[in-house]
Amino acid sequence: MAPNVPALYHPTLAVPDLEEARAWFRKVFARPALRWEETLDLGLLNPDYPVNYSFFAFITDVHWVFLCPALHAQGALAGQTRYKGVSDGMIGMGWYTDDAVGMFEKLADAGVRAHDQQGQIITSAKPPTSSFASDVFTGFTMPEDTGIRYEFQETGKRHWEYYSRQADPRLRPDWTGPSPDPDDPLSIELTSHHTILTLNPERLTKLYVDLLDGQVIAGAHNAALNAESTFIRLADTVLECAVPNPESPYSAKLSDDRDLYYGVSFLVTDPERVRTHLAEVDVPFTHDDGSVVIEPANGFGAQWRFIPELPYPAAERRPARF
Repeated sequence: MAPNVPALYHPTLAVPDLEEARAWFRKVFARPALRWEETLDLGLLNPDYPVNYSFFAFITDVHWVFLCPALHAQGALAGQTRYKGVSDGMIGMGWYTDDAVGMFEKLADAGVRAHDQQGQIITSAKPPTSSFASDVFTGFTMPEDTGIRYEFQETGKRHWEYYSRQADPRLRPDWTGPSPDPDDPLSIELTSHHTILTLNPERLTKLYVDLLDGQVIAGAHNAALNAESTFIRLADTVLECAVPNPESPYSAKLSDDRDLYYGVSFLVTDPERVRTHLAEVDVPFTHDDGSVVIEPANGFGAQWRFIPELPYPAAERRPARF
């Protein structure tokens, strides 16, 4: 059988200071910012794997990683340079797969190069391994081939129960989809979509539709970005492929071989509640056609958008299926 992508693994947000980002996340999202030992049984990991370069969070239906590049290349990851000098903001998107070897073979056959955690190119003679644990197989696409760096990980089943307790409840057998919290000050119902800006939509469509079997579900003009957007659903996630028009200021931020993972949009029930909360915690925000927006300058390089309605048919939502 072809390798499957059952769900988004996690977006990765680069931050300069973990504790500063942890404090920001807690006050904005009012959710736990989890340390490694709260998400995994560290006794199952390689003993020299560094566990202090990131923290984890679960926002309604998406597992997030906040990563400090300055803390990354230590221990078993010593010498790695993939996050050296990166700017704050969204630096990658990871996907679960049930067959990492098959996935990277499929990508290679399509001309997409990938490397493992040690920076070594994945080939048929050198399949994906992990510095993390012997039963975790992970690799990363080369941004030159896919616009940004995408991760694909096959996680050994012995890690699932512990990881599903707090880090990623979607791994629980009884997960059926997001359950909004009535006490959530942001009134988030679900994650609407992730926005990637690109001048090369064919490359992104090749990856998500042709190789990963995603589906195009809608198209629209994005007035805020002055871009033409295509919405693609893969597993439990919707991706906005936004192509800025030439007169858009965002077109200057891109090149033909580099996309920009710009941010995420959450569907909320009460935008006024969002505005009240952000004002109370002293986080600057803007208004945009009924939406509430934390711009990248105030959100560690990422745009956080809280929207009152989905920009695509609601019937296209799908829960994770492992």
